Amino acid sequence: MTAPRKREGGQTDHPRSIAFEVLSAVDEKEAFADRALDGRLRRSTALPDRDRRLATELVYGTLRRRGSLDGCLRPCLRKPLERLDPEVVRILRLGAYQILFLDRVPDHAAVNESVNLANRFGPRGCGSLVNGALRALCRAKEEGKGISWQEIRAGKQDLPEWLARIWESEQGKDRTGELREALLRPPQTVLRANTLKTDRKSLIDRLADEGYKAEPVDELPQAVRLLEGGDIRNTRCYQQGLCVQQDGASQLIVEILDPGPGERALDLCAAPGIKTTHMAEKMADQGLIVALDIQPARLRELAKGCRRMGVSRVVPSCADASGSVSPLSDRIPFDRVLVDAPCSGLGILRRNPEKKWRPAPDFATLSSLQASLIRTAAALVRPGGILVYSTCTVHREENEAIVEGFAAEHEDFVLEEVTPFLPAGLKDLSSETGYFMSWARPTWFDLFFAARLRRV
Repeated sequence: MTAPRKREGGQTDHPRSIAFEVLSAVDEKEAFADRALDGRLRRSTALPDRDRRLATELVYGTLRRRGSLDGCLRPCLRKPLERLDPEVVRILRLGAYQILFLDRVPDHAAVNESVNLANRFGPRGCGSLVNGALRALCRAKEEGKGISWQEIRAGKQDLPEWLARIWESEQGKDRTGELREALLRPPQTVLRANTLKTDRKSLIDRLADEGYKAEPVDELPQAVRLLEGGDIRNTRCYQQGLCVQQDGASQLIVEILDPGPGERALDLCAAPGIKTTHMAEKMADQGLIVALDIQPARLRELAKGCRRMGVSRVVPSCADASGSVSPLSDRIPFDRVLVDAPCSGLGILRRNPEKKWRPAPDFATLSSLQASLIRTAAALVRPGGILVYSTCTVHREENEAIVEGFAAEHEDFVLEEVTPFLPAGLKDLSSETGYFMSWARPTWFDLFFAARLRRV
């Protein structure tokens, strides 16, 4: 393997260079793409919105479509993709994504820009390899040789084998195909209006004053879909706590919990606090919410978010909920307990597509932790109180199996239907057994699971 050349001049604010740097961090440091991209763009304060959008599209598109990109590149190379320098592979994928999926970028521009990247970031002399491979890909696209556009559009190569096996065994081939295609679509930017400070219509009007176009999401009472604008965190609306970014399926978890004013509630895995503040809004900031998390830094971020949102009845508490929760001994029992458990995140692969190309998660360890958390939660629920267990994954071992195992051990808890707590247009997102499964009808939602249990 040829040693990569040292870069000259440090970082550059060219969108393709930013995309390359972010993908390098994802590959070499196992960084999360969203955090790496956010941090890189925040350092590029003078970068125009158009270039920010292009860098974002290149990062997420290349990660979502990596399987298809590799499949189309292989016939254009003289040696296996795996034997190329990793810098060259990243540059080839970025170029191939522009050629195959970005109509607004002319093929010749995609090739030339990729060669420039190779000359800047790659091993010496790799520019000719990149030029030849991508020109061959352009010819293959024009002639239709070796490229099945039907397969590319369906993303048949963009789901790793280990995940395809799991979903086909649990969901069936047809539903697996639907989920695969849904995860290839970019996620929408959805906000939750903070009802402690504003209402949905006023939020939309205020956003319009700042140059952001938004519309209400009919199915959800507090949701606003952002149609045009930049980073929502740069708006006065966000800074003044009038809204927070939260996917529609995530908003439904607290609707299922259904906390009320004056109640005592516990968010067992609370950070970063998005659902915590939603609970406070449902409770009209009356009563008590204990927000428990194992990481002090994330709890500090949660407290900061509560202050921004005008929430005063949240008490952060640092403890390991998989074992002892002695810090809560003077505050039990609770009327409502939410266990938004750590999970494999298979339901948010649109937002974290890099997870698809990493080894399969350790499901046994995850399910053991999840079972421990729900058992801890059970001891903190008063008779007649509600326990909601939720995840952002599609995997029986982390979802139904956890609830069924818990129910077998705890006869004093009964499973309740989630249907009465879902908005009118979303009643079909409940299963025959009463669980919430947002993938029951794949839409723009992330893929969430929830079970509502009452202590009797």
